[in-house]
Amino acid sequence: MLKTVRVPPHFEPLFEQAQEFVGRIFAERSDIPDKGRIEVFGQRYMLVRARAMSVEFFEMVQRLYRDKGQDEALGVARSLLFDIAHAMGLSDARDFADRMQLQDPIARLSAGPIHFSHSGWAFVDISPDSRPVPDESFYLLYDHPYSFESDSWIDAGKRTDFPVCVMNAGYSSGWCEASFGVPLVATEILCRAKGDEHCRFIMAHPSRIEGCIDAYLHGQPHLAGRVTRYEIPGFFSRKQQEDELRSREEQYRGIFEAGTNALLILDAETGVVVQANPAASRLFRCSRDDLAGRRFADLVAASGGPDLFARMRAAVHGHGHFLSEGTATARDGKAYIVELRGARFRLQSRDHLLAVLTDITEQKRAQLALRQAHDELEQRVRERTAELERLNQQLHLLNSQLVSARDSAIDASRAKSAFLANMSHELRTPLNAIIGYSELLEDESGVDGVPLDLGDLGKIRGSARHLLDLINDILDVSKIEAGKMELFVESFAVDELVQEVIATIEPLARKNDNRLELAARPGLGAVALDRTKVKQIIINLLSNACKFTHRGVVGLKVSREAGPRGEQLVVAVQDTGIGIDPARLEELFQPFRQADESTTRKYGGTGLGLSISRHYAEMMQGGIEAHSAPGQGSTFTVTLPIALHSVEAAE
Repeated sequence: MLKTVRVPPHFEPLFEQAQEFVGRIFAERSDIPDKGRIEVFGQRYMLVRARAMSVEFFEMVQRLYRDKGQDEALGVARSLLFDIAHAMGLSDARDFADRMQLQDPIARLSAGPIHFSHSGWAFVDISPDSRPVPDESFYLLYDHPYSFESDSWIDAGKRTDFPVCVMNAGYSSGWCEASFGVPLVATEILCRAKGDEHCRFIMAHPSRIEGCIDAYLHGQPHLAGRVTRYEIPGFFSRKQQEDELRSREEQYRGIFEAGTNALLILDAETGVVVQANPAASRLFRCSRDDLAGRRFADLVAASGGPDLFARMRAAVHGHGHFLSEGTATARDGKAYIVELRGARFRLQSRDHLLAVLTDITEQKRAQLALRQAHDELEQRVRERTAELERLNQQLHLLNSQLVSARDSAIDASRAKSAFLANMSHELRTPLNAIIGYSELLEDESGVDGVPLDLGDLGKIRGSARHLLDLINDILDVSKIEAGKMELFVESFAVDELVQEVIATIEPLARKNDNRLELAARPGLGAVALDRTKVKQIIINLLSNACKFTHRGVVGLKVSREAGPRGEQLVVAVQDTGIGIDPARLEELFQPFRQADESTTRKYGGTGLGLSISRHYAEMMQGGIEAHSAPGQGSTFTVTLPIALHSVEAAE
């Protein structure tokens, strides 16, 4: 007799077999709190508080996205919860099908609702109107009478106007997708958390889900008024959109950089230059950094009246475009007659003006010469006019392409900025909280006679710090690629730095039974470099050496030697580890690259350490060289100037 699921009668035999099998699995549950484990039939499970994955998760996302509005926050929360649950359902369905040795789609489906009940998600009641078949006509109508998500909202005293059982929809559609071999999504149309009698779901192929919902409501007209604010999810669509926006941004950035016309992005209120392209740098004979912050009125003078920027801003706001001529003055005093086109431009979620400047000095001179010699050179005037028309058509075409690129680049820039800001906040905040609470628990260990397992707390804190370091590495790479990484040059003693590095690395060397050898003569003196970055370079190289060496020797040699630009600091890290093919050494300095996939699986890591180290060395006018061979270990040599300001002065 079925107790953990309700299905149409003709499905009951299969589901009874699944109920017996899954029941035996969950009967073999072991709680091992001293090891932080819960095992069910030999596999590790974990308990999660229901409210944390439902009502409290929505509230957290709404706080993070308060400046974006409630609809945006709800969309982000729903997408995240659905995608996670959908992936979980796919994985669990495949695991149970393998363990139960099932091939029939209905039989593969049968374990899902019963596993749902045993793991505390919900009870499943499948309607006889369902049509579960392994093709795009798949249709499943079902209720979750005791959904953990709706119960969480009700128990918290919260009332919503939208369906909240997002993870239930994601998990069940993932399980069915794995069972029937066709893409499926599920949508909750009725929800007890918003006052409905049931938590009711419709599952179908993504291309047919809307039609199935319409057909159901047509047959149940009394429910149409209660089915509100439901959402049809797109699995991982948010990630795909972000990738597409990032690709489009790169394309339009390329257009901006390669444009032959001078392009200036101006603050819409003050007329100050925010960004300039290389063509503008050539026109005004100064660097792009020098152009940034200059007033447009100081660069281009009006030929048709005063206050050219004010006229351009008014025309763009009133008509969407602006066209005029003026005189541009370069840094060396040379003046150009330019054609100025203005348009609205969105950058970093703010309105700006895009000024397109075309040097028409020669054209103007040619026109004057043609007018003066009109009688004698009529044929040449016609040829010049035809050439000017052709050039003008090209300018119009380029301008229309830039205007079209502008709108798409706005959305791409906004998405990238939001993604970086949100991910930095969302990842760092919980990790810092984990580190803080674990340290607090260690401090309070043994208070009131309650002992705590400090070893596990140390593992928690260590793992959290490791994740935080990885996030910081990724953000450092982003800063480097964006050209926003800065140097902080200071004078410091090399001997002290080496001792700090050794103290940091010795535990890591002992972990793999390695012997750490230091070859550094006393009295290495002081250098004027970025101390933090020099220390990180050496630690990154020694960490890699310790990680890829077992029961071997890791050596650190520090010296001052003569170089092509004067005395330099030389740091060599040598190990007797696994080594690498010399032909692949340069790949190690690319972001997110390691020797091969097997190395990543065996030794871990993100492939960022060497890339960041090389960038830091080059920022300090130095470099890193590598020598290695498979099975013979590796040597990484860092060369840096003794005093960075001296090198820059010499250059």
